[in-house]
Amino acid sequence: MLQYKNLLYGLLSVLILNSSSYTGQNDTTVIQTLEFSDITKRRGWYVFPSDTNQYQKVLMYYTLKCDAATTQDNYPCGEWDYTTYTRLYDHKNINSPYYFYKNTNPEFINYNNSPKYDIHQSFEKYIVYDSVINESNHIIGLGNTTTDKLFNTLTKSGKCQYIISANELYNQGVLAGSIDKLEIEIQNSGEVLNNIALRIKHTTLSVLTDSTFEKDNLITVYENNTAQVLNGPKTFNFITPFIWDGINNIVVDFTYKAAGNNNSSYDITADDYNNDFGVYCFHNGCLDFKDDDIVDVPSTVFDNIDSAITISFWCYGDEDLMPFNSYIFEGRDSNGYRVINSHLPWSNSRVYWDAGNSGTGSYDRIHQLATINDFSGKWNHWAFTKDVTSGEMKTYLNGELFMSGSGKTKTMDGITSFRIGGNAASGFNGVYDGKIDEFRIWDKSLSQSTINAWMYKSVDASHPDYNHLQAAYDFNEFNGITAHDYSGNNLHGILLGVPNWVDVNPNKRSFNINTTSFKPQFNLLSGTYQSYLDSIAVQDTSYYSPVSIIETLPYIDMNVSGIAKNNIDTIFGFESGLGYTYNHLGNIIDSIDFGIDNQLTNYYQQNIHQIQNYVTPYGIGLSLGANGFRWVYDVTDYVTLFNDTVEISAGNQQELIDLKFVFIDGTPPRDVLDFETIWRGDYGHANIANDVSLPPVNILLNPSAAHYKIKTRTTGHWFGGFQNCAEFCPKLHHLKINGTKQFEWLNWKECSNNPVISQGGTWIYDRAGWCPGTFGTTYDHNITPFVNSGDTANIDYGMEVTSGGMEGNYRLTVQLVSYGDYNFQNDAGIVDVIKPNNWEFHNRINPMCDYPKIILTNSGEQPLQSAKIDYWVCGGSHETYTWQGHLEFEDTAEIELPISNINFWDHSQFCKKFNVQITEVNGVLDEYSGNNHYQTSFEAPPIYPNDIVFWTRTNGVGNESKLYVKDINGNIIFSRTSFQNNFLHRDTVNLAPGCYSVILEDTDQDGLSFFANSDGNGTFSIRKLMGAPLQGFDSDFGDRIVHYFTVGYAVNVEDNSELFDFDCFPNPVKEQLRIETKGFVDNINITIYDNFGKIIYSENWNNNKINSSRIISFNEFEHGVYFVKITNKHFTKTKQIIH
Repeated sequence: MLQYKNLLYGLLSVLILNSSSYTGQNDTTVIQTLEFSDITKRRGWYVFPSDTNQYQKVLMYYTLKCDAATTQDNYPCGEWDYTTYTRLYDHKNINSPYYFYKNTNPEFINYNNSPKYDIHQSFEKYIVYDSVINESNHIIGLGNTTTDKLFNTLTKSGKCQYIISANELYNQGVLAGSIDKLEIEIQNSGEVLNNIALRIKHTTLSVLTDSTFEKDNLITVYENNTAQVLNGPKTFNFITPFIWDGINNIVVDFTYKAAGNNNSSYDITADDYNNDFGVYCFHNGCLDFKDDDIVDVPSTVFDNIDSAITISFWCYGDEDLMPFNSYIFEGRDSNGYRVINSHLPWSNSRVYWDAGNSGTGSYDRIHQLATINDFSGKWNHWAFTKDVTSGEMKTYLNGELFMSGSGKTKTMDGITSFRIGGNAASGFNGVYDGKIDEFRIWDKSLSQSTINAWMYKSVDASHPDYNHLQAAYDFNEFNGITAHDYSGNNLHGILLGVPNWVDVNPNKRSFNINTTSFKPQFNLLSGTYQSYLDSIAVQDTSYYSPVSIIETLPYIDMNVSGIAKNNIDTIFGFESGLGYTYNHLGNIIDSIDFGIDNQLTNYYQQNIHQIQNYVTPYGIGLSLGANGFRWVYDVTDYVTLFNDTVEISAGNQQELIDLKFVFIDGTPPRDVLDFETIWRGDYGHANIANDVSLPPVNILLNPSAAHYKIKTRTTGHWFGGFQNCAEFCPKLHHLKINGTKQFEWLNWKECSNNPVISQGGTWIYDRAGWCPGTFGTTYDHNITPFVNSGDTANIDYGMEVTSGGMEGNYRLTVQLVSYGDYNFQNDAGIVDVIKPNNWEFHNRINPMCDYPKIILTNSGEQPLQSAKIDYWVCGGSHETYTWQGHLEFEDTAEIELPISNINFWDHSQFCKKFNVQITEVNGVLDEYSGNNHYQTSFEAPPIYPNDIVFWTRTNGVGNESKLYVKDINGNIIFSRTSFQNNFLHRDTVNLAPGCYSVILEDTDQDGLSFFANSDGNGTFSIRKLMGAPLQGFDSDFGDRIVHYFTVGYAVNVEDNSELFDFDCFPNPVKEQLRIETKGFVDNINITIYDNFGKIIYSENWNNNKINSSRIISFNEFEHGVYFVKITNKHFTKTKQIIH
């Protein structure tokens, strides 16, 4: 049978400090975790009792408070209904090495000592000439000197571009039409060349500069990726002829790669034109980031940075992955607070620049929407600046202002951790995919003109702000794990992950461009040929980059969220496993197994357990009380996790939070032996229903256990599509044990009876397992009948298949609890006192004056069929009631306790404490007294005169309202069930002395006023005959108002005549009250009532004086509010005093 305990009763085993509590022989230990004063802290370490203790029950007190100090938004309670989790982080084997690999911590990490590689097959095209019908040579230049700039194999790669003017072409007889070949003369050979490419383009340029040269739309006429050494005359046969237009100049552009062993360079026949007809640049590298790749930059780079900063770099985001939630750099302080950061971009395609926090968790920010080409698919130069003195933050894209902000004055000192390619939190969190180059950090806000002037070249001493350069990384190392700082400060970065050293394709971005007046002698050939294109198969071997494995040693730092880690070592190696051969289409056609050389084991583990799922209330205009609003949840099932030093998180920043755990010593109904989380996460309906998510798992059951329970907690979110799922549609969920569906339930929660009423949103709408301002509903499933101790059980969580659609997201956890055998045969316990109780959770039916109501549970193995219950107020008279029914183990029943003597509540004049105790179960003594007694504090209901008026101003749907007045026995003594629309109804009732309740129901469960419907607005209040208000009520009340009051004790409190009066002093009174009367003669009665309306003092005397006095002792009365009433034959007067 499905055992369901709803939030109000079963799950909330109430123990309210200074309000409701167990009493008896049980000691209680309270562990304070998060406090209101923490403001923004939501996760921390706390010391709990050792696991050698035994507890009858463990309760969690979850208190939220609206406060202007909250940081979520501009409201004391946050605007929206957000899901929050109370989580316990179970850290195991803390003193064992903990290895990080690719931003993950797998149980086993394999790596090799040598790199594996992939083979890429391709076909390289070339032209074959069968015959030359005719051919013309057109030599540009005299060849009076040589140049080493065209193929400079002293570096790893290079690019050269030269202008050939139209006049030069004319003078050498070149006609408009095709140019088929280009030839150069090699005077001295260099090293082996690879990847030679030649491109040509028409141009209007007459000279080339370091910033003015051709970058786009060049035509590739020759490309050869095979290794070759050039000798003598070298002819480049074009696979695509270049068609000269006969008018414009042309540029010829060469790129190449070389080994770069610094042995020699090519000397090529050339001429010095004494004019810059050429530009060239040599090797430029960069880092390619993916997965967990980062560069860890020393914090000393930021020692001089406080009020001004510039961070600039080139980047090329991966167009296949962008946009996503990326961090291209971030710096944090010793508290883990962000100081500087850029999301380039976030998943919404916005670029964010954060700078400055002044020692807090908030920071200055500017942001702007970008296009896909601004952050991916091409090289872009970004510069981020801030000047605290002027308050300006700016961002430049390719030298142009991209975004700006003013009034930004938070400083940027105190950076202790800075990462390129990821965030600076503890751990190794690479969060950028793409290439980064020429990363520079300055302690000055550079001008736009300076940024523009130095975008395309390395920084040197000629830079106008060179003395402000703190670090500069050109990433030209090509190998190793060190990013060298070329600023002269030697603040080198360390590669972790490891980012891959790659060459920058100079055709996509040229850097450090130099001009030259030397131009090779070019022989341009054109003619008529018999030719065809052919190809050869070539193979290119690509070696995998090295990887880093970070060895850490976990430890607990009470001031740091999460496990702290000391870095012990960095292990460098290479990926193990398979390398692949790809054909020219990119398909895998073969593989090579490189084996495993080394294996590491992660013994440290962090298991996250969800204790509860709480959805915050709609907070606009909401008050949760001066001391906050408290929810209580029974967490006894988690007791094995609450021992020694424990890390816990809860809540968000919408409200302040206070979180306590109360450990009640004693013997539980059965001991918890083990606890584990089977599933925890967010899953789609279709995936759950089709077993794509949460497929069946086999769980080995604890062989020492006698009983097993599965706990499920699921809340549905998102709405739209079919049936407005998943938030607003009920769905059947089920649990299969060993392939058989044993449990099925409708995951649905009614919200209109929420104790937190009048929220600033749609709080009354029923939802899939949750309501705004409540815990998620937990379902307990006893699987003991379907399994055997020590066996392997197959567990499967599922949902109904809905043919019309299966939208929405479900946030769930499924947990297994293992127990020992029953500790008692005949035992019952009191779970909660619903009324009387001044706990705000029961505010909808308190304060009260009729019959108490409690929750009874069976804590013994035998079915509970009867329970003898004793109950009283402080030292007053006792009542006894014997309940009869049938409760299986852990089942609960809500019981109303009858009162036979109307004087039952009289003792509340001395103290307002209600007590209830179980004395006997099933006709025998209860076996365990620790859970038998429960005590609550309560308040007295208001006192009204005999004649009162109910003012009901209906809204546009008066037929939804029903009004009832009931006496202490529940008899209806007045009702109105038919109301006109938009009308003020005044119903006068004359009530005899006694206890009453008024109930105003709304059959549509949306109160008299609700912003999200078209019903209009109404009001409800209780008034005196002449209209003076006695009690008003919030119109946004959901399903009903229940209000208790007493009548006939304080009678009429209106003035009858100025001639009849009395004074009470001192007021407040401590020991003796002096009453002086005026005008009261003959038989006089003095009656004193407490705030509950009960008579605590009465005296008659025969007075024949106009003015008289009496002294009454208050020594025996409890402190509080009282009413003194004096009457004679003609007049009555009442006054309030305080003791």
